Amino acid sequence: MIANLFHRWRWLGAWTLANLLLAWLIASRYVPYIDPDGAAQWGYLSLVFLGHLALLVWLGALPLFLLATVIRGRWLWLVTTLWASTLQLLLLLDTFVYAQYRFHLSGFILDLLLNAGGDVFSFSWVAWSLAIGGVLGMLVIQGVMGLWLKRRFLSRPVWSTLAVCVTALLGVHGWHAWADAHYDREITGMTRHVPVFYPATAKRFFVKQGWVDAQAVRDAVDLEAAPGGEQDLSYPLAPLSCTTSASPDNLMLVVLDTLRHDMLNPQVMPNLHRYANQPGWIKASEHISGGNSTKAGVFSLFYGLPVTYWDAFTAGQTPPVLMETLETQDYRFEVLSSATLVSPAFDRNVFAGLEEVSLEPAQGDPWQRDRQITDDWLAWTREESQNPGDRPFFSFLFYDAVHGYSHPPDFPRFTPYWESVNHIALGPDFDPEPYWNRYRTAARYVDQQLGRVLDDLDARGLLEDTAVVITSDHGESFNEHGKNYWGHGSNYTPEQVQVPLVMHLPGHPGGEITRRSHHADIAPTLLEEVLGCESAPERYSLGHNLLEPKAKREWMLSGSYMGYGILMPDYQVAVHPAGTFEVYDYRMNELDEVRPDPVASTQVLQALSRFYR
Repeated sequence: MIANLFHRWRWLGAWTLANLLLAWLIASRYVPYIDPDGAAQWGYLSLVFLGHLALLVWLGALPLFLLATVIRGRWLWLVTTLWASTLQLLLLLDTFVYAQYRFHLSGFILDLLLNAGGDVFSFSWVAWSLAIGGVLGMLVIQGVMGLWLKRRFLSRPVWSTLAVCVTALLGVHGWHAWADAHYDREITGMTRHVPVFYPATAKRFFVKQGWVDAQAVRDAVDLEAAPGGEQDLSYPLAPLSCTTSASPDNLMLVVLDTLRHDMLNPQVMPNLHRYANQPGWIKASEHISGGNSTKAGVFSLFYGLPVTYWDAFTAGQTPPVLMETLETQDYRFEVLSSATLVSPAFDRNVFAGLEEVSLEPAQGDPWQRDRQITDDWLAWTREESQNPGDRPFFSFLFYDAVHGYSHPPDFPRFTPYWESVNHIALGPDFDPEPYWNRYRTAARYVDQQLGRVLDDLDARGLLEDTAVVITSDHGESFNEHGKNYWGHGSNYTPEQVQVPLVMHLPGHPGGEITRRSHHADIAPTLLEEVLGCESAPERYSLGHNLLEPKAKREWMLSGSYMGYGILMPDYQVAVHPAGTFEVYDYRMNELDEVRPDPVASTQVLQALSRFYR
């Protein structure tokens, strides 16, 4: 019996090897979009095929090896034929989806194909004939291949090939991690074209070990956008026409990491609340971040685009239109961050091309770093007041203490208070109040630092000609709905994606934005209201000017670490990186009976592909 099982496994191993060759043939359809050039790129691509694509094939074959213990003969042959055909056809379908949209197949798109039908996709009889012929052809290929391999024993080539593939897999991830740490966009720019490929990055680890000097590497490389980035992207769709003012306004953008919308109250944030309710200040009543994570939230804030574009912009080191316009208009830059800018790699997208940006964050605990960047900012404004120049400034302050639940030991606390945070203790029955109070205490400390900044601007008379935008990258959950969600990055409920937005635009009377707004709206607002650009946000963003009345949005996009969410008025569609999707209400109750709206889904697909060539 054991001998028969090993015989079936050897046969399945040979079949897997044959399917590996077939998968490589199908995946060659991605190569024109990767467009490798030179020995290094071809070598890396070879490792991707040998390692990553081989891993996908072996993982696909794993269930068959398990089934072989309970079924045999023609039934095993039939199941294997159907299963292998399905997986290869999905890979083939992905190549067509990628050719059309420049992103890969997901369960969301499959659901539209199966359930929305002609409401989203329109197929001619020729397309249907080719599809049916492809399915039948793949079944024939797999069936004949299985019967042919039954008469042959290929165990040695199978296991040696597996060893080569594992070695290649380790090699490709190591190569990518090193290339990412050294800004080698010729390598990192290739990865987004390969399905289900999430290569390793280790820049922070390399820096910590002293193997890479991030600042020295960045100073040594060409920071301009790479030609490869231009090949992948059509961004902006057309140039903007901007008129530089004779007396341009300064611009300050402040991001308070992990600050949710309900922190904007006089008990927790008295300083921000005071300014938000003064004449000349604007606040949004329902503002949605472009993400439930820092990566997605900050990316959407600067680009006005969903984080699904992250890989393409990062690989090409293509900065946002907002930053390029600031450079064109000769702004000075003062970027002060309490957290690292290399992980997530904002140094390679948002701040790409800015030579004066330092990658060295402040040192110490989060509250100490927040105080340090505040001190640095006040010192900079003091020096500027003594040596005034004609050039306006752009400043970016990124505070991290709320994210770290951090504040000075002697800072006044909300009580009851959790002295020592132990995330293992969190659970559905855990009392959130002490944890919540620690979070609120950290928020009040950050508000104190923010108050120092705003009061200094006011005292120096800089608010008269400085546009100020204060917001957050994402919120934080404390098990509000009893589903055991804590922290962020796990869903798209208001607790995780609704954040404060407070703005001051010189010359604007202020007031409240009562309609639902989004991070994608901030860049168009600043470009049009501060930098004198024409009203054409559709060329570079999914948003629009916040000061212009617009129709109610039917959907918004918010990203996570890897997947993204479609936010409808009454439910959210969570699209996961593995391709699956789920529909929830905003209390995280799963809605099995709800299907994504076909019209909105069509618009989402167009938005996710609009800026790819």
